[in-house]
Amino acid sequence: MKPREGERAMARILYAACGEGYGHATRAHSVGTGLMARGHDVRFLSSLKGSAYLREVFPDRVHEVFGLRVAFRDGHIRVVRTLAHNVAQSFSSLGPSNAVIKHLLRDYKPDLVISDFEPFTAFWSQWKGVPYISLDNVHLLTHCVLDRPPGFMSDFLSAYAAIRLHYAGAKRYLVSTFLDVDIRYHPTTLVPPILRPDVYTIEPGNGDFLLAYKSGFGQHEELRTALESCDRLPIRAYGFDQLGQHGHITYRRIHPQTFLEDLASCAGVIGTAGHSLICECLHFDKPMLLLPLSGQYEQIINAHYVQKLGFGRSARRLDSAAIGEFVDNLDMHRRALAGASKTRTVDKVLDAIEREIP
Repeated sequence: MKPREGERAMARILYAACGEGYGHATRAHSVGTGLMARGHDVRFLSSLKGSAYLREVFPDRVHEVFGLRVAFRDGHIRVVRTLAHNVAQSFSSLGPSNAVIKHLLRDYKPDLVISDFEPFTAFWSQWKGVPYISLDNVHLLTHCVLDRPPGFMSDFLSAYAAIRLHYAGAKRYLVSTFLDVDIRYHPTTLVPPILRPDVYTIEPGNGDFLLAYKSGFGQHEELRTALESCDRLPIRAYGFDQLGQHGHITYRRIHPQTFLEDLASCAGVIGTAGHSLICECLHFDKPMLLLPLSGQYEQIINAHYVQKLGFGRSARRLDSAAIGEFVDNLDMHRRALAGASKTRTVDKVLDAIEREIP
């Protein structure tokens, strides 16, 4: 039965999310929830941490597949180990994984596939003639005109090649970003940052402490030593291998709700320059002192623009002087953040996706 005028037709949508880290999965959580609220039938496909996260949210709608992993050591990407691990795992895992994807495309018959930097579903969708779109933050590096900081050419070339080879041929590239930049390649559309649903439910405050976050890939001892060297403000630190009070630092176990509450109420944030953390800081108007991971060109660009826009500072290394300068300029960064545009819902993203449903 055709929908009446003004009504949306329900579509079957397969959302395939990269499983490395949690950013892609939390984006799938928000977008999938919004699409289902609009009446669409959504299934999810992911790997590694992504599939574990999504299974907790959508237990009957998630399919697990083989996922590519990136090997790190002391905050640096280990290229040889990354390649060796993925090639070794692909011999036993890629065949069954591809069978899962082909089964979904044949039996579920999605009207549209969304690839959130998940290459295998994108490949099979194109091969089987199923329309697919790309939705992620990383295609900012290849599809947009950026102000690039001097140096880092090898990091840029590596990132550019990896992204361009990941997949191609999408019906449209939706790039989630906090930047207003020109588009280099079409068809590309910029969409606002996509935050995990819990973020929208918390009201920000202005506390008298800093929040420090070490991702699973960040340098450990160097960051901890720097934090302990500057006691200008109390610090609540997440992601370290110790817990409890140590001088002016309180080391805390990562719990999503507790972390968000501290993020919303802190005076400023010290951490790596991942897209998700930056967007949550922007949402809560939190100044940032960022240490982009070595070799991660997306983080280098993120930190460069945060500093350029006045939202915080980018640092190659962390020491007491850098933290002290950051604390001295918190009010200046807050004024810049207050003027930044913000989106409180994912409606613009959902509208952009629905325009691509055949």
